[in-house]
Amino acid sequence: MTSKKNDGSFGLRWLVFLVLGMSSSVFAAQCPSDSFDGFVKEFSAKPEVQRAFTVSPIHFMEVVAEGNAPKVVEREIKNLGAEELSAISPAVVEMSSLAVKVELPNRLFVRDRAGELLKILTFQKTDCWSLNRVENWSLEAVLAAQTDTSNLSPGERSLRRGKSFVDLAMEAEFPASTQLYISALDSYLHGAGKGSTEAGFQAVLLSLSGQAPRLDNARILELLLNAANTSGAANLALANFYCDEGRYDQVRPCADPEKSLGALEAGSKLGSLQAMNQLGLSYERGSLGIKKPSRALACFQAAAAKGFELSKDNAARLIANGVKTESSNCLKQEAN
Repeated sequence: MTSKKNDGSFGLRWLVFLVLGMSSSVFAAQCPSDSFDGFVKEFSAKPEVQRAFTVSPIHFMEVVAEGNAPKVVEREIKNLGAEELSAISPAVVEMSSLAVKVELPNRLFVRDRAGELLKILTFQKTDCWSLNRVENWSLEAVLAAQTDTSNLSPGERSLRRGKSFVDLAMEAEFPASTQLYISALDSYLHGAGKGSTEAGFQAVLLSLSGQAPRLDNARILELLLNAANTSGAANLALANFYCDEGRYDQVRPCADPEKSLGALEAGSKLGSLQAMNQLGLSYERGSLGIKKPSRALACFQAAAAKGFELSKDNAARLIANGVKTESSNCLKQEAN
């Protein structure tokens, strides 16, 4: 009987020890804050909090190279590498000029200003917050794996990165899609700063699409003018911007018809058949201050001769209405 009593006491003592041990562990990992903002502040600054409040296994996503194309890979991993969270350290953020944004109710976005880094951290809430998903959308490793990137200029590399972000955004779900478009815009602007006028043009198109933040009009005009020196498509966009200033929500007269007309002519000279067709429409309708159907027909016919199908229909319409080209040519300097 005594032996059984001692055995029972021994088991009870072990049970108390285990409970106290568990309690000590829980106390050591006491929730830093019930609010997500407060929790993230502690989580970002303290590696011990990160270790205590990161689930295992954790859902991890990254972008890898599959040939020359980026591929999204998702998996469960037991331990998250310390480097995956180093970017959110206040010291690293300050030193690297990173942007860290808390988005309620449970996400953290980490990016740089060049579009080179993008991470999305998602947390879950039970008794406390815990990190349960990490998305690493950074593309530098993918670009490095591509065999034809070694000779790219910094501007062209950023242009390619921006285009890859757009491709990924078209397939991704919200909120990742929104963040990918922002990183695409950052990449394009970085490329423009490094001398790529095409990157600047793509930044304008993305900004005006509504998928990414809206650039101010002065910045849009600057980027379009830079690209318009060599791009017919950029001149077409510039002509539209001179008229509507990026405001598509209302119909109104062209704000600067003379500059718009000049941009359409410049785009036509650089080989943009869309610009030439739009130039014809402006002459047909008089929307840019000059109404001359014969010149409109000349523009339509010139574009149609180079295979622009819509201009063929426009030319046929004017001919059916009795319009003749006479001696007029499409572009002013070519006109007799």
